[in-house]
Amino acid sequence: MRIFALIACLTLGVSAQAAVKQAGKKAADPVIKVVAPPAAPVAPLGERTAIWHTWTDKEGQKVDAQFCGLSGDYITIQTRDGKTYHFKTDILIPEDVEFASNCVVRNRQNSFSPAIIASAAADIDRLVGVVLAANKQALNAPATDEQFLRRIYIDAAGRVPTAKEAATFLSSNAPDKRAKLIDELVFSPSYSMQMFNWMADLLRVKDTFGKGVPAFTFEDWLKTRIAANTPWDKLVFEMVTADGRLCDNGATGFMLFDAEMPLDGVSNLMTTFLGTNMACAQCHDHPLAEWKQRDFYQMAAFFGATSGKDSAILGAVNKAAKGDSGLPKAAVKKIAEMNSFRLEDMEKQKLTFPKDYKYKDAKAGEPVSPALIAWEKGDKSLPIYNVNTKSPAQLRDQFGHWLTSPQNPRFATNIANRIWKKAFGLGVIEPVNDIDDLTVASSTELMAHLTFVMKAAKFDLREVQRVIYNSKTYQASASATPDLGKAKYLFNGPIVRRLSAEEAWDSLIVTAVGTYADNVLLRRGDDLKAMALPAGKVTLAEVKSAIERTQKAFGGGGKAAGGKKAAGGSNLGLANGYEGAKPVSRFSMMLARASELPQPSPETHFLRMWGQGDRLLADSSTNDGSVPQVLQMMNGSVGKLVADSRSAAVIDAMKEKTPDAQVTSLYLSYLSRKPTGKELAVAGKSLKDGIGLTDLAWVLANTREFLFVQ
Repeated sequence: MRIFALIACLTLGVSAQAAVKQAGKKAADPVIKVVAPPAAPVAPLGERTAIWHTWTDKEGQKVDAQFCGLSGDYITIQTRDGKTYHFKTDILIPEDVEFASNCVVRNRQNSFSPAIIASAAADIDRLVGVVLAANKQALNAPATDEQFLRRIYIDAAGRVPTAKEAATFLSSNAPDKRAKLIDELVFSPSYSMQMFNWMADLLRVKDTFGKGVPAFTFEDWLKTRIAANTPWDKLVFEMVTADGRLCDNGATGFMLFDAEMPLDGVSNLMTTFLGTNMACAQCHDHPLAEWKQRDFYQMAAFFGATSGKDSAILGAVNKAAKGDSGLPKAAVKKIAEMNSFRLEDMEKQKLTFPKDYKYKDAKAGEPVSPALIAWEKGDKSLPIYNVNTKSPAQLRDQFGHWLTSPQNPRFATNIANRIWKKAFGLGVIEPVNDIDDLTVASSTELMAHLTFVMKAAKFDLREVQRVIYNSKTYQASASATPDLGKAKYLFNGPIVRRLSAEEAWDSLIVTAVGTYADNVLLRRGDDLKAMALPAGKVTLAEVKSAIERTQKAFGGGGKAAGGKKAAGGSNLGLANGYEGAKPVSRFSMMLARASELPQPSPETHFLRMWGQGDRLLADSSTNDGSVPQVLQMMNGSVGKLVADSRSAAVIDAMKEKTPDAQVTSLYLSYLSRKPTGKELAVAGKSLKDGIGLTDLAWVLANTREFLFVQ
C-alpha cells in the first residue's frame, strides 16, 4: 500500500522518495496519480459541502481526504493541501469502498432532482418552440438513439463510446435510458477530462509562461477543481483573487499568464468571464460600442495595486549564484524566473492614464480611480456596486466579489451562453465574446431562462448541462451549419459540427486502448515546488539547494531543471508524471487523453494539426480541415495506430464469432451504430477478398461520419 504512505507523507511535506522508503517497499511506476422570468422556476440546489473522510488501506495506513469521484475500480480523492490522487479501490478496506459508493449516491442526491431537470428542460423546449413557431419553423425530428448516443458521449465525455458501451445502450428498452446515460457520463472521470479541454481553451492553459517558466501547478490546480466539481463562480473567484507564487499556489496561474502585460490581462479577463469586448477601449474610445478609454482604465485600476512579477529576485538569484561559477546557468535562470512569478497586492494603486490620453474626462498621467462598468442605467443601484476602493490592497478582492456575484448583470449570462454553445455549436448570443447587447440573442427569453438556471444551480456547470442534455431541443436531429449573416439560428436542434481536435484524438485513443485511457492522469505540479526559495535574502546555499531539489524532481535532465532534454516538449510528454493507470506508448505517441498531454501539444502533434489552440488567446481552437490532416491519417503515426492489430476496437471485433458480428463491432466502435444491410454485405465481401479487420478500422476512422457530430 505504498500509495497511502506516499499521500500521508506528501501531506506532511515529506518527499516522495522518503515516503517510499518509509513504506518499506521498492519504488515503482507512479500509482497515484429584459424579459419575464420563466413560468416554471427552477428550485435552487441545497447547500453542498465536501465529503471528507479518513481513508484506510488494507495495511492500516490512513489519510484524511475529500471524495472527488468513483468510476469502476478507480477512486479520486483530494487532500486538504489541494493534491488530487487517483488509484484503484482494491487497496482500500471494504468499508471504505462501500463509503465511496455511498458518496456517489450522496452527490447525486445533492444535484437537481429528475423532476427539476424535467421542468427546466421543458422550459427550454417551450421557449425555443415559441420562437420557432413565430418564424414559421419547427423543431427537427428527434435524433435516433444512435445519433443521441454518439452526441452525448462526445459532448459529456469527450470521446465516442466503445462497442460494448454502444451495444449496451442501443439494446436497452428502458424508457428513461437517455436520462440515465446522461447522468452516468456527467458523473464519470471522462466528464472531468473533457471539461478540462474546454476550459483550457477558454482560460489559455499553457505548460509554460513567460520565458519558458513551467505552469504545471496551474494545470494541476484546475484539474483538481474540476474533479471536485467546484462551481464556476468559486473557481473564477479563486483565480482572480489568488495570492503568492506560481510554484506554491496554482490558482495564480490565470492572472500570472499576463503578468508582463497587465492591461492585456484585464481585457482578456473581461472577455472571458463577462463576454465584454473592451480591447479597443484600451487605446481609444470604442468605435462600435459605448465603452470609453476611461471605462477601461477605471476597471484596470482594480488591479493597479497588484504586482505579478518580482523583478528584484531575478537579480538577487544571479548575484548569489556568482559565488559558484560551476552552477548550471540554465538552472539558475529557471529558478530565478520561477520565483519571480508571483501575485502580491501593494498598499498603493499605481495605474495612471497613458501619456497620450486625449479625452477631456481625464488628464494624461494622472492616477486612475477604480470604478465598475455598468450595462444599464439601473445596474449601479445593485448592492454589489457598493465596493470599497479606499484600500488598494483589497481592490482585487472587491473586484472578484463583484465579478462573480449572481447580481452581476453579465457573469451568469456569459457562462450560460458559453455552455449552451458547447452543446449546440452556437451561442444564443453570437459571438460569445461580445454579449453586451442582450437584444441580439436568438431568443431573449431563452437567454434569460438559461441565466436563471445557472444561478439556481449555484453555478454548477454539470447541473446546467444535465438540464440542457435532457431537453428535446438538444435531443433533436442536427441542422446544417447556418449562415448567420442571413438570419439568426433559432435552434431547431444542435448544428452538425466536426469533432474538436481533442474529441477526435480522445475518440481514436479509446478505440486504441479502450476505457483504460480514462484512468491515466497527468500531474506534474508537485515537482515545481522544489524550485521555491524561502522568504528573505537569497543566498548561494539556498540557490544550490533549489537546483539540487529541482534536478532530482525532474530526473536530472528535464528542461525545467536546466538540462538539455525538453520536459514535455516531445509527443510523449512526461511519462513520470502520471497517476492511476500507466500510459501506453505506441508509434512514438503517448496514448493518453488530450487533457493528460502537454498543453498545448507540439505543433507536429495530431492535436495541433487538427486545430488545438495555441492558447495565446481565449477560444483559439479551430475545426478547419486541411491536407496535412488527411496525410497524417493516411501515412502518419495516428493512421498506423488505427490500423494496429493491438487496437482495442480490433481486438474486440476479433472476439466475435462471425464476420458479420466482427464488422458490426467495428461499426459500433467508430460510428456508434450498426452497419446497414448494404454496408454489411460490402464489408463481408471485402473480408473474404483479403481485407483485414485492421483495414476496415482504418477505413471507418477516415470517414466523414466519424469526424462529425450529427
